[in-house]
Amino acid sequence: MKQLLFSLFALCAIFSLQSCNKNTIHYGKEWELTQLKGEQVPAGVRIMIVFDEANKRYGGTASCNNYTGTFKLEGSVLKLANPGVTKKSCPDMSWETKYLPVLTKIDTWSVADGKLSLSSEGNVVAVYK
Repeated sequence: MKQLLFSLFALCAIFSLQSCNKNTIHYGKEWELTQLKGEQVPAGVRIMIVFDEANKRYGGTASCNNYTGTFKLEGSVLKLANPGVTKKSCPDMSWETKYLPVLTKIDTWSVADGKLSLSSEGNVVAVYK
């Protein structure tokens, strides 16, 4: 009986840890944008985001420029402050100009199947892998 209870407890612990691991923002991971407002990011456009837990900062590259800002994370609620952005000029900045304004509208996040989804008002607006 004790062995059965121990096995059951161990199994519950494993499932609890797995569910926690699936729903983590994975601090320090470079998340690469694959979709923005339902539109696939074309090959050759590289937009990344990284979350720094210790400093409560986020940042990355927006195709041309680098950006950084602070964030607040409480459960599934995520708020990104307006990012500071470098001032480089590139031949095609169309994805950057679509991407950066979306960041401050984010209100929730989730991770499933190795993808980070950022949402605004219940709609997924950015998907990263």
